[in-house]
Amino acid sequence: MTVYILLTVLTVAAAAFIKKQKVAGPPACVCTRQQACNYVCLVILFLLLFGVSFCRYQVGNDYSRYEEFFHLIPLHQVVPTEFGFNAIVLLMQFLFGPEAGISIFGLFAFVTVCFMLKAVYDQSEDFLFSFFLFMTLSYYFQSLNTVRYYLAWAVAVFSMKYVLKGQYLKFVLLILPTASIHKSVLLVIPVYLLAILPWKRWQFLVLGAFASTGLVFQDLYLRIIVKFYPSYENTAYLDGGTSLVNIIRIFGVFVLSWMYYGSTIADHKQNRFYFHLNLFALLLYTCASFVPEISRIGYYMTAGHIFLLPSLVHSIGDRKAGKFWNTVIVVAAVLYFAIFLVKAQDLLVRIVPYHTWIFPGEIVGKAV
Repeated sequence: MTVYILLTVLTVAAAAFIKKQKVAGPPACVCTRQQACNYVCLVILFLLLFGVSFCRYQVGNDYSRYEEFFHLIPLHQVVPTEFGFNAIVLLMQFLFGPEAGISIFGLFAFVTVCFMLKAVYDQSEDFLFSFFLFMTLSYYFQSLNTVRYYLAWAVAVFSMKYVLKGQYLKFVLLILPTASIHKSVLLVIPVYLLAILPWKRWQFLVLGAFASTGLVFQDLYLRIIVKFYPSYENTAYLDGGTSLVNIIRIFGVFVLSWMYYGSTIADHKQNRFYFHLNLFALLLYTCASFVPEISRIGYYMTAGHIFLLPSLVHSIGDRKAGKFWNTVIVVAAVLYFAIFLVKAQDLLVRIVPYHTWIFPGEIVGKAV
């Protein structure tokens, strides 16, 4: 737990020195002092985040399962992982030998952190605030679990900028190959394209009515889900379940957004996109709690929080109100982070305590 708190403090401190500058016209060839500072701090952030992720050992509830997959894939045994992931495993084992597990985890950590940082830097209006939320809302720390999913998640968040710019072909061409790593990412194609539309009030009512069918036709929807994910059949995943903490968080974002909808969202394409994603997440968590691994779908939508909240607070006309909500969000995020750290010790998460493979001999894997 100490490692994660220290990492958060250090990375947020480094992020405080990054100031994005709006440049009119084509970018200048000369690198300014602030730009140089930004690059240095981004490198520091990357090294810290990548280092903690790469150096972990037996951290995460599926670490051992992935080690098992690494042994089964070259034997052509049936595994629940996608063909793209399997091909990467085979390539890494060809390059580094059959015991290339640490190298494979390292590769996924490298790519995931790259996409995460690039996404936050490109889309944030306030990098420090967005990065603070990225850390305290546990998106980075959750990536120590389910390495395939969080690489797909990072790519999905990075791809949001293409949707916002109307570059839909780039968006689809980025998501499709990523689906060979984790096919759940295909969901963002319809979801993000729906979120960018200028929804009318009656359309929201129709959406809400459709979502409510999940409360009635749960068995039908589960049968459809199992068709796409046969590995879920006859498992505990079908028991469903949802997170009250996440529902409270999503509902809180919805209420705050609705309070200032006219001034901060209605005429702001980017904020409206994130607002729609949050609404979709709210309907998902409240009406479709039966969906297996519901957070894997929801996190594709709630990722917009790290961009929406800073932009919303800065767009509030009343300066006093803006400072008040800024403080409320910071306090709420810290509390959320504290709750996450407590739950991270659970066997279903197993992110705490942190272990590393760095130390040789008898102390390999000791908690840090």
